[in-house]
Amino acid sequence: MEKRRVLEVWAEIAPSKNPAKIVSVARSIQGLADVVNVPEAPLGKPSAHAIAVAYLAAREAYAEAVANVRLLDINANALLSLAGAAKLLGLRGLVLLRGDPPKYGRPVNELTTEAAAKLLRGKNIDLEIGAILSLAKPPEMLAVRLSQPIDVFLATRLWKPSQLGGVVQEARLRQGKKIIPYIVVAEADNRKLLYKMLEGHQPVYEPEDVPKLLAEISKLVDGILVSAPLSEKTLREALRAAKEAREELIIGKKTLD
Repeated sequence: MEKRRVLEVWAEIAPSKNPAKIVSVARSIQGLADVVNVPEAPLGKPSAHAIAVAYLAAREAYAEAVANVRLLDINANALLSLAGAAKLLGLRGLVLLRGDPPKYGRPVNELTTEAAAKLLRGKNIDLEIGAILSLAKPPEMLAVRLSQPIDVFLATRLWKPSQLGGVVQEARLRQGKKIIPYIVVAEADNRKLLYKMLEGHQPVYEPEDVPKLLAEISKLVDGILVSAPLSEKTLREALRAAKEAREELIIGKKTLD
């Protein structure tokens, strides 16, 4: 019998060098997120490192912490040092990604996501290793990505539930890979602006859309990552909607049992 998985709610918190701002955002979502995820230098612009921000945010939000690591900026030695820092601070995991070109300096271009994952796995570092999975890729490319020594995939470009079937479900059910779709949320007033910023690469939802979406994909995923780039208030509303929808799904399952 397949072990029942917990449907997790992840919250994306933007990096900042202002500790008061991080604490304020994190405390505002206490009890709403199981995991906080922090991007590293979005658009290549440096800030406080995601590992430090994730540690502080998770402590204040009473959640687990997962930080992103930009491979374009570092070599193998630096990756191992960052992984050691993440472990020391009690982070749950790291998401390995290439990242946008750096604003300062030159790209290192030493590590691919696959090579970085194999390096960490080979060193027996006890962290959950994550990566990005673009659902826009063809099945054969998805299968190759999913076969790598990576534990959790943040799935982008999810336009319809059927994208989560096929090789994605095979990897999830047979190999134990975790699939966490990346969900962008905006209020009605900001939706057109955010959609334009994303150039159609990601669907943009409103907070009230989250329960329906979660109901449609709940059997195909292990959680959702909620991102609300333009509003902390929208992030809270979307997380609350996700948590309430999850509770209703759990109650429904118990009723059926």
